[in-house]
Amino acid sequence: STTGKPDSTGSVGTAVEGAIKEVSELLDKLVKAVKTAEGASSGTAAIGEVVDNDAKVADKASVTGIAKGIKEIVEAAGGSEKLKVAAATGENNKGAGKLFGKAGADAHGDSEAASKAAGAVSAVSGEQILSAIVKAADAAEQDGEKPAEAKNPIAAAIGKGDGDAGADFGDGMKKDDQIAAAIALRGMAKDGKFAVKGNNEKGKAEGAIKGA
Repeated sequence: STTGKPDSTGSVGTAVEGAIKEVSELLDKLVKAVKTAEGASSGTAAIGEVVDNDAKVADKASVTGIAKGIKEIVEAAGGSEKLKVAAATGENNKGAGKLFGKAGADAHGDSEAASKAAGAVSAVSGEQILSAIVKAADAAEQDGEKPAEAKNPIAAAIGKGDGDAGADFGDGMKKDDQIAAAIALRGMAKDGKFAVKGNNEKGKAEGAIKGA
């Protein structure tokens, strides 16, 4: 319009779409960062580091802060409406939960768990992951939970880090978008690591996660 007023069908709508696009591009970048798992030159731990020992509990404030930050970006962009995407229906990747815990020699995550993680991430769109993170951030304050008990991607991302935590995700966390959200959050969070058993599983798991 020539009056300089944004009409709702035009520039405002475009602005919202642009913002959503930016957020999903941002998420793509974050996911790429998680996948390349390169540590900053300052010698900090790599993002989305795969370790062949116990996965530490990810820093609760960090996970929560990232989730809430993403939610704020999305809402500031008027994106909550736009993000009413179909929830993911896939639920074949519960095995990714094994990467979220500490476990004995035979119960840690392995390359199969990593390929489940990669499968969950590949199966969903950036918007679906964002939507799952926003939904998780809407819930009450979360504490870290074991994979089998977590019902919220934030709780799963923080994790419990105790002896029997390396299990498949339970029914409350079995959807691909939830799993992908938990992977993204743990991958970006301070102290967030993915646990695999020793031997050659570490390289295999890194390959699977980077290949997602």
